[in-house]
Amino acid sequence: MQKVAEQGDAEAQFMLGLVYDSGEFDEPQDYVKAAYWFQKSAEQGYIFAQQSLGMLYYNGNGVPKDYAKAAQWLKKPAEEGLPAAQYVLGELYTFGEGVPQDYFEAAKWLRKAADKGDSAAQFMLGVAYGAGQGVIRDMKKACDLFRASAEQGNRTAVESYNEYCAK
Repeated sequence: MQKVAEQGDAEAQFMLGLVYDSGEFDEPQDYVKAAYWFQKSAEQGYIFAQQSLGMLYYNGNGVPKDYAKAAQWLKKPAEEGLPAAQYVLGELYTFGEGVPQDYFEAAKWLRKAADKGDSAAQFMLGVAYGAGQGVIRDMKKACDLFRASAEQGNRTAVESYNEYCAK
């Protein structure tokens, strides 16, 4: 795979990035090498590499933590329908990290990920409905989202459901 990646194959570059990101296949985990290969692949438009590179910037693994770069790399994968990218983009807009704080934009991305069953997005969208941030305040929708997230094992959603909905 290394040779194919070195020859410029975007998918092989992404796969090699995954090997270093996970530390599997007898390779030590090395986020710097993962970032290198994800970057090579991402620059060729490979959306899974763009998402992975965005997550490295979001978490500061192998690259300096940079929310603006995270948002930049996550935008296309989010537009292409990848729920993890949609969730993190929604979170960045919620807190104004790397992008201007925009509750409406946050709710848009969180809704897309929540509709695909992303538990964290369901929880955060539930919070948005409970607070009326970027959406019309609606406790029934908030509770439905908390329940959906809780059913997937999100402990914070369980606590929120019990506190605000189970009365």
